[in-house]
Amino acid sequence: MSAKRLLSGLLATACLLTAADLAAQQRIRKKIVEYGWDVPYPEFVRDNIRQMEKRPFDGIIFRTKGFDHAFDTRPWKQTDLKPQLDTLSQIRWGRFTDNFLTLYSASKWNMDWFDDEQWITIVENMKLFSLAVRSGRCIGVCFDPEPYGTDPWVYPGAHKDKSFDEVAEQVRRRGSQLVTALQEHVPQLKILSFFQFGLFGDILDEPDPGIRRKKLLKKWMVLLPAFYVGILEGAAPGTILIDGNESAYYYESHHDYFHAYHLIRQRAQSLVPESLRKKYNAQVQAGMALYIDQTLAKRTTQTTSHFMSPEQQLKFFEHNVYYALTTSDEYVWCYSERMNWWLPPEKVQKDRVLPPGVEEALVSAKQKYERGKPLGYGIDDIVRAAREKRTNKK
Repeated sequence: MSAKRLLSGLLATACLLTAADLAAQQRIRKKIVEYGWDVPYPEFVRDNIRQMEKRPFDGIIFRTKGFDHAFDTRPWKQTDLKPQLDTLSQIRWGRFTDNFLTLYSASKWNMDWFDDEQWITIVENMKLFSLAVRSGRCIGVCFDPEPYGTDPWVYPGAHKDKSFDEVAEQVRRRGSQLVTALQEHVPQLKILSFFQFGLFGDILDEPDPGIRRKKLLKKWMVLLPAFYVGILEGAAPGTILIDGNESAYYYESHHDYFHAYHLIRQRAQSLVPESLRKKYNAQVQAGMALYIDQTLAKRTTQTTSHFMSPEQQLKFFEHNVYYALTTSDEYVWCYSERMNWWLPPEKVQKDRVLPPGVEEALVSAKQKYERGKPLGYGIDDIVRAAREKRTNKK
């Protein structure tokens, strides 16, 4: 046999093997994790996990008591945290495979980005938090950047004597320090942030960096991108950063989800240094958010869903679940306020009982997605009619 024919045969065999391997690949498993005003503490989870896991989620976002603020400048003591570490270690997870411990970003203790002593404390605190994540066998950390309290993301804030570039560079450094500390006991960590660079979608397409910078300076949480650049910089090779895309709370079309995916995966890189873009592509995921109160008319603020029938509201919610799963890289987080997934109806206020049909709608959407089936209907006409009713009522 000639060398040419031998090479050709080997290539053909390789192609066949590759095709067989590809055919055998499993689809990426998408996961829905729950978070809301019903967020539990470790003790509740430990004591109720079997009942909790009857709900159609893949995990939860929960929190420790008193040890849950990233910018707490008070030294945490392991002896004080130990009872909760023990409780976390006693949780016997089963079906909930992807669980996150919460970190809030409100700066209640006058955190100063330039105070090295404060940051020595913060770093040690975050190492303890990393220990809590490991003790609970959690997959990662949920970071909520919204400042419920003193806002750490403002400029100039307390730094009127410093340029924006000086402050942003320092914030970037602190982001790297924080993620390094969080990886202390969980070297391959997942950090689900409720939003990241995607929050700044209206400035990303500006081609002039100088103009884009001026626009950024007028934005809410102007220092947040620098912090996330630092987190990306300090992320270990196995660490995954998930942009939770909280903006998806308000989506009313399947197109919104696809636009958001492109925003996070591609357009957002306008705020990422070129030297980090390869790392961004490898380690940043697009997540999606669901806001049940928004789609099921549970908010006190009037929304489009208030002008839908109960049946239409459930279709609206199922639609959003389906397309959130379709367009996320791996994670969807399901947020609710005026309802409780974990307590029986007799133990919650009447207006906090889980709405009829919400669980079935979530399961239906998830099953359709997992089985590779279409949603089976559109909601454009439902949304259009509801919007018209809302307009006419004004």
